Amino acid sequence: MESIEKALVLKVGRFREVDAWLKLFSPRKGVFNAFAFGGSVSRRRFLGCLDPLNVVTFKVKSDAAKGYTYLLEGALVRAHPRLRQDQERLGMAVNCLKFLEAVHLGHPGSEAVYDLTLETLDTLEAGGNPCGLLPLFFRARMAFDQGFRPDFTACARCGVLLDQAPPPSLFLVEQGRLHCSQCRRWGKGAAAILGGEALQALRDLSEHGPARWADMSLPARARGEVARSVDLFVEYHLGLTWDHGSFRRF
Repeated sequence: MESIEKALVLKVGRFREVDAWLKLFSPRKGVFNAFAFGGSVSRRRFLGCLDPLNVVTFKVKSDAAKGYTYLLEGALVRAHPRLRQDQERLGMAVNCLKFLEAVHLGHPGSEAVYDLTLETLDTLEAGGNPCGLLPLFFRARMAFDQGFRPDFTACARCGVLLDQAPPPSLFLVEQGRLHCSQCRRWGKGAAAILGGEALQALRDLSEHGPARWADMSLPARARGEVARSVDLFVEYHLGLTWDHGSFRRF
């Protein structure tokens, strides 16, 4: 069966002399592998397509009997040349894609994450100096969009608006809830302290896209609070932790 898939190229590898395999991410199929026979030498069927970070419209053939997917041809939609030339931006992009692969989404929920991923890459490709926490924000937003989004506006116990309560708040990671400073003592389980600036940053990333995150500027204390809360949240709800250059499931 043949179909058309618009996909982000995550990885490219070579086998035999002229053939290639690719790991792709599409809004319809999620993360999947495919073969491009003759892809290493073809200048007509895959011109400029078979590089990581490219967005490509592929003509795809699926062989259900063998369980294989083949790429028949591709048309480049857009590349991200600046990411390839800027090591800092490339490092942030790779971190985001490693997390995406580790979560390994199938079809359910993949459309929203596909849009989020492309918007993140486009933000890194654009001008300015993106916030160094952008990969961390990507992980948090991806978890939020999979159904784990906390309410950062009100205390889960007394209902007071957190903007009107004195800081700090307590982020109850396992429950995905927040307690105001007056209700902190009733919090149980894994938790992280959030001052006013850290709380606002988490609220912004839950409500806005990567273009907004790129401009965030946080003092060291708030950066630490955000990092700890996101790491704990992702570890608990997605079972992933960053370890020696890759995400490890436990």
